[in-house]
Amino acid sequence: MYELMRRMVIGVVLVGLSLGLLAPTATARPEAAAIAEVVAANLGPTRLPGVAVAVVRDGQVLHTGGHGRDGRGEPLTDRTPMRIASLSKSFTALAVMQLVDAGRLRLDDPVTRHLPEFSTADPRSAQITVRQLLDHSSGLSDTTYPEAALPQPRSLREAVAALRGARLAAAPGQRHDYHNPNYWVAARVVEVLGGAPFSEHLARSVFAPLGMTTTVTVGNWRDPLPGLSDGHNRFLGVTWPKAEPDRFVAGSAGIVTTAVDLAKWLALHTGRAESPVLRRKRLEELHEISSPDAHYALGWDRPDVYGEPRQIAHTGSSFTSTASMVVLPDSRYGIALMSNSRMPLEADTEAIMEDLVALTRGAPPGGDRLPLALIADLVVLAVALLIAVVGVRAARRAQLWARGRANSPAWHTALRFLPWLLPLLTLVFLPRALELLTGGRGVTFLLLSHIWPTSLAALGLIAATGLAIVTARLLALTRLRRA
Repeated sequence: MYELMRRMVIGVVLVGLSLGLLAPTATARPEAAAIAEVVAANLGPTRLPGVAVAVVRDGQVLHTGGHGRDGRGEPLTDRTPMRIASLSKSFTALAVMQLVDAGRLRLDDPVTRHLPEFSTADPRSAQITVRQLLDHSSGLSDTTYPEAALPQPRSLREAVAALRGARLAAAPGQRHDYHNPNYWVAARVVEVLGGAPFSEHLARSVFAPLGMTTTVTVGNWRDPLPGLSDGHNRFLGVTWPKAEPDRFVAGSAGIVTTAVDLAKWLALHTGRAESPVLRRKRLEELHEISSPDAHYALGWDRPDVYGEPRQIAHTGSSFTSTASMVVLPDSRYGIALMSNSRMPLEADTEAIMEDLVALTRGAPPGGDRLPLALIADLVVLAVALLIAVVGVRAARRAQLWARGRANSPAWHTALRFLPWLLPLLTLVFLPRALELLTGGRGVTFLLLSHIWPTSLAALGLIAATGLAIVTARLLALTRLRRA
């Protein structure tokens, strides 16, 4: 069936080209049943609690659907409100571009021209432009301003004021550092020039014109919303609902929406007709690479993580949910995926997106999926339990160990203790080590307890085992030398 459809589409393209039409280059038009089958096939092995999906093409909605359950145990549908985290940045970028289109500002204007209250502890911040906020090249960074670990602001005005003590990690425009406060400042610019609170501005100028009637934006993930249920974490292979912690997200990650509404958002970015919210020329400018690393656009990424074809995308994660959206410019497809869980390995949701992208090309899905998150949980748990068993045996034999080391130099004995203390040192400095691996992104124990609580508990068990062994051996050695 897919082969027949592929040939039909190719035929239409050839006819369209001969007539001088700009027909899309997609090779397949996935049916709703095929899309649902891909999602359902992945839900089983990944054990994701709930997923919502939207697929559009050339400005037209092909499919929206919900699969699994929400945090209350109710069936998840395409109208279930869900957090989309950093996908929200594309909305903030569009709101800024609306002001550009209206002649209220230019992307290369200094931020201080429109927001005099903005400053940092670095005088170079006066050079930061609006564009550099949107492509994360302002110089603000988690390495110098770890916003996740700091007291959370309660408004955009307060968030911008808190940046007065921040330092820049690089000169403005020099390098790309993904940093949420860039979008706090951008949202504050929209708020000031738009003359209304940021949430009201989006509701009036973006959501309403697009018919996104079930979409709202919040300032903090703890803000209560009717119909919004908890997301999920996983511990010891069991998925359970978990509330979001205190986190300021206005402008950077605060949008709550549904698959039905997110399809309308993707239709805006895949269509060719003029839109009531932004001229097509300006809309395409949002998708153009802007950052110094030739990677990030304005509220959109150009990652090509799913291989061919060319794509514009963004991912997002809260503490208990994940989301992603992909626009395929060549075929004019758009796909959005929302999951109400934050699993140890986000490859679970990425695998679904990869299969959906393949489906738009008429390619077969990736095949049977392994329960990677469950396997990861079981492996780290098995390793921790094995070390704990070895540790119990070593602690019970502490007296025998002490007899063999009674006459050893102190430094030699200390070296013997070091391997057992390494897990404790690893646990203490784990957030800092992960920050180095993630390019400076803020990591806290609270974040780790949501992302992969099983691994944190396993490392804690191993650290406790090592500390118990060192304590037992020290006591045995002290008693022996006193005797």
